Amino acid sequence: MNPVRTNSLARIYVSTVVLSLIFAVVTRGFWGGDYSIHVVISLGYGLTGTTLNLLCNTHLPTLNKTIKMLFTSVLTIAIGTLHAWWWLSGFKSNISLEFLGQLLLISLFFLSVAYYFHSSRETALTLKAELQQAELQQSQQQKALVESQLRTLQSQIEPHFLFNTLANLKALIKTDPPLAEELLDNFSELLRSSLRKSRADKVSLADEVSSLKAYLAIQKIRLGDRLAFDILLNKPLDEFALLPPFLIQPLVENAVFHGIEPSPNGGQVTLSFDIVDQGWIICIIDNGVGLGMGTSPKGHGVALNNIRERLAALFPGNSALTIKSNAAGGVTATLEFPCEQ
Repeated sequence: MNPVRTNSLARIYVSTVVLSLIFAVVTRGFWGGDYSIHVVISLGYGLTGTTLNLLCNTHLPTLNKTIKMLFTSVLTIAIGTLHAWWWLSGFKSNISLEFLGQLLLISLFFLSVAYYFHSSRETALTLKAELQQAELQQSQQQKALVESQLRTLQSQIEPHFLFNTLANLKALIKTDPPLAEELLDNFSELLRSSLRKSRADKVSLADEVSSLKAYLAIQKIRLGDRLAFDILLNKPLDEFALLPPFLIQPLVENAVFHGIEPSPNGGQVTLSFDIVDQGWIICIIDNGVGLGMGTSPKGHGVALNNIRERLAALFPGNSALTIKSNAAGGVTATLEFPCEQ
């Protein structure tokens, strides 16, 4: 038998026994006599009703609820009353109508209490099941929202970068074949990494760093000496530590596209990875033109809003994206969220 099913049956019968013991106290208070006899009679009604109800649920699951209640109630009264008759008089034929009335009163009283108890329990279980279903639906909706936002971010990453890279590759094939080969290698690595990330909820630190290096290397080939970059791991970090995909790259794109590229002298992008108190602290720092000076501020804001919404869905109340101006110029974007191993 299924262990879960066994545990459920055990709880049902234990609750029936407890209810029967309480009911025996009540009936003894009304009619007096030996408490043990009241316990035996109560158990007869309780265990009979519980067993009949379970058998109906198992073998007649489609039976109308009202019919099922009437059917089990009549059988419980009949069997429970015969059981009580045996314990009280040994099936004597000269039973009085008063005695039968008392037995019937006992059985009706017990059934009323039992029905109220089990009805309340079924209502509580139904509410619990509905709550679990609502929580499951909410979880599925949040997952769908995150996936939708992820697709939005991917669509923002690809267009303005993909075609520029292909155009640069075409030009370099004629003018600088070795550099064209380097560009193609980095582009292939970036595409492979993007494909892996699009199929996973989490990516390893090693994969994320490899992807970002490939992206920045491609941009450096395009911008030449106007772009420098560095990726810092502030302490030995587990290369298998996990991060959500496509959280960091949009910020790196913003640093290059809105910070470095508009600057006449170019600049540097520095990525800093650290784990403090089991949480990621990832900084994307540029010394470009600063806030409000880059191109397409509207697109910049949409990407940031999408990242904040994804963080809120993935780590509710336990994540942050902050953007601030640097004293020496440029911008620092800081991501904070829990680290998952």
